Amino acid sequence: MSQYLATNASFGDTLASTRYLYLFSAFFTGLLLPLGFAPFHFPGLSLLGIALLYAQLGYQNRKTSFLSGFVFGLGYFGLGVTWVYISIHEYGHIHGLLSGLITLLFIFFLSLYPGFMALAYSVLGKNRRGLASCLLFSALWCLSEYFRSTLMGGFPWLLVGTGQMDTPLKHMLPIFGVYGVSFLTCFAATSLVMFIQTVSVKRYIWIMVFVGILLTPLLLKDKVWVNISPTPLSSGIIQANLSMRDKWDETLFWQLINLYKNSIDQLLAKKKKLIILPESAIPISAHYISDFLETIDIQAKQANSAILMGIIQDTSPDETSYYNALKGLGNANGLYNKQHLVPFGEFTPRPFEQILQWLSFPMSTMISGHNHQALIRIDNHPIASLICYELAFPSLVRKQLPEAELIVSVSDDGWFGHSLAMYQQLQIAQALAKQTARYHVTVNNDGLSSFIDTQGNIVSSLPTFTSGLLEDDIYSATGSTPWVMMGDMPILLVCVLIVLMGIFSESKHLILKGW
Repeated sequence: MSQYLATNASFGDTLASTRYLYLFSAFFTGLLLPLGFAPFHFPGLSLLGIALLYAQLGYQNRKTSFLSGFVFGLGYFGLGVTWVYISIHEYGHIHGLLSGLITLLFIFFLSLYPGFMALAYSVLGKNRRGLASCLLFSALWCLSEYFRSTLMGGFPWLLVGTGQMDTPLKHMLPIFGVYGVSFLTCFAATSLVMFIQTVSVKRYIWIMVFVGILLTPLLLKDKVWVNISPTPLSSGIIQANLSMRDKWDETLFWQLINLYKNSIDQLLAKKKKLIILPESAIPISAHYISDFLETIDIQAKQANSAILMGIIQDTSPDETSYYNALKGLGNANGLYNKQHLVPFGEFTPRPFEQILQWLSFPMSTMISGHNHQALIRIDNHPIASLICYELAFPSLVRKQLPEAELIVSVSDDGWFGHSLAMYQQLQIAQALAKQTARYHVTVNNDGLSSFIDTQGNIVSSLPTFTSGLLEDDIYSATGSTPWVMMGDMPILLVCVLIVLMGIFSESKHLILKGW
């Protein structure tokens, strides 16, 4: 009897050790994924990370699968979105310890998505093999990214499809969008695992599938989806490189105004048709500097130029709340109010509101703009407008297409300090230009302001944390890519269908097993 108990205890210890090994492996596997994104640009590591997770889940029970997916997420988001801490602590003015706790809770929340994805695969995929298993895992991953991007305000950051801007898969963005490219990336990763695990001659079919997924998109390399105007629009970007604290320092305010005034004068003298200032370039409400804005407006009209300026707009006469806005002056007509605010920087996600209120921390006075706003026009060219975090929401720019002929996004990544966020954001901007086939001008206060062409290539850019002017030509475009016409619905429906087939198959298996 004692020998039997000792044997069982030893077996239990082995199972526990194996589980800890799985979780340890899952965490470091998750760390590989952010390395596929900017500024690291090793997309092969993202693919490897997904492949290792898929291979690992094939040997685990449901409980261990969920824990592996969750711990995988801790590595994935723990490395990839550390900039959230800077936003909360330095600019949300919350104590460092509490900021760290909130950031950790946020990472825990995000990690639930790969956790439940892994659990769903464990439930539905245990009896699947080969193609069915690969498709099911890829569909579940794609849907988990979609839910993460939409539920509770959404957090569409570090979507695997975005990280493929350094691979031929980027040429599929105009057709399938970011979620579709995520699906293809996962299918390629699972095909690689099948090649390694298969011992029969079928393994060579899997390596052909893997290579085919990665190389077939090259056939679309030179595909032109839209009509690009041959007439350039001479443009200039003003990158001030002012810290968040300097922008809100009253003693430095007029130095800031003079800096922008002199920069605008320089670009007007060069006959630039479009001049763009970053997000909240003017950090106070517009009515306080109405004389300055009127002067700039008159100058721009006299020079036949358009100016787009990030500015704060009152939402009511009592000034209790504000819009983060992009305002047109001169030949630019219209105003855009930011719709998707930055979590913790501009708004507090609902699960955390009561905590901060209970601790008597100040809440943001920013509010979201309306869902349907008229497009700003530059010399009768309608443009799609985005402010900072909104770059990560492709559906937001799609609502402005195909009417919009250009994309202009303004940011101030001072919210995120010296972190990965600025580089990740520029890569998202490239992906957005590629999938919409529109020139994209992205203007940042503290670095990486860029002109991006319709293929998602950076034409010109300013370095990080430097001030300067960037000048280049952009071209308007008309027409639509397949993604602009159909959106994400086709790939999401395919994923739902795959999952439903998995549910049906598993139910049938359980019924037969019961009989």
